[in-house]
Amino acid sequence: MDRDRTLELKVGVFVAIGLAMIAGFVVKFGRVGEGFKTYYDLTIRFKDASGLLKGSDVLLSGARIGRVGGGPRLLREGEGVAVPLRIYDYVKIPKGSKFTVGSSGLLGDRFVSVVTPPGPATDYLPQNAVVDGAPPTGIDDLTHAGSQLIEELRGTVQNINGTFTRLNTEALPPETMRNLRTSIDHLSETTDSLAQSSKKLDGVVEKADAAMAAAKKDADDLQAPIAEARKTFSAATQLIREASNGNGLLASLIKDSDLARDMRALIANLRAHGVLFYRDSAAKATPSPSPAKRRSSP
Repeated sequence: MDRDRTLELKVGVFVAIGLAMIAGFVVKFGRVGEGFKTYYDLTIRFKDASGLLKGSDVLLSGARIGRVGGGPRLLREGEGVAVPLRIYDYVKIPKGSKFTVGSSGLLGDRFVSVVTPPGPATDYLPQNAVVDGAPPTGIDDLTHAGSQLIEELRGTVQNINGTFTRLNTEALPPETMRNLRTSIDHLSETTDSLAQSSKKLDGVVEKADAAMAAAKKDADDLQAPIAEARKTFSAATQLIREASNGNGLLASLIKDSDLARDMRALIANLRAHGVLFYRDSAAKATPSPSPAKRRSSP
């Protein structure tokens, strides 16, 4: 009997420990444990909170920070509903945070999602604060937005089709297309002619370059004769200047009549007798001037 009592005691202790562990798990991970936590209340005003029930989760970056304290209540002052939230007292939500109604998958439970503003928080929402929620972003809203987008795309496609129809019937009739094709053919012919003319012009330009090179060479060759002519002209100019100023032999021949007469006689004697048999026959043949003329001469 002592052995049976000992065995019953051990089984009882084991069962008690198992029940205590199960109770602990229920309190820790179930709704029962929430009764032992402290909260502070917030009220969020949504335009639409369909599917949001009492006890739904409140999530911050995916972590559970509270629950919905009651079902949505209609607002008296305007459209929408007020949703009470119960937030854990150790969680502080910065001012400017955005509250939205989300959904887990297509048919999942609805929840309230909290998105904090960027940057470090300087102030937090107080207890019993009333905040306006953002429009919901569930699958229904995306479907509605997609339907509107499809309608707009349909209208745009109809406008494009009408534009192309008007272009085909009004802007580009068959006669205009034929004229346009003819103009393109003429433009192609003009381009070919211009290419051939360009080839001929290249040959002319090459010949012109050769002619310019030859002309440049001739001009270079003329530089030397021009320089010699300049020297000759300069010497003649100097001779004329000396003759005009009375310097040199030429001036003497021009101004002195006796010297000029003697020079003519010398040339006549040389022509008549030569250098070896030179005689002054020209002086005898030429009458000497009378004394009166000599006196009158300067």
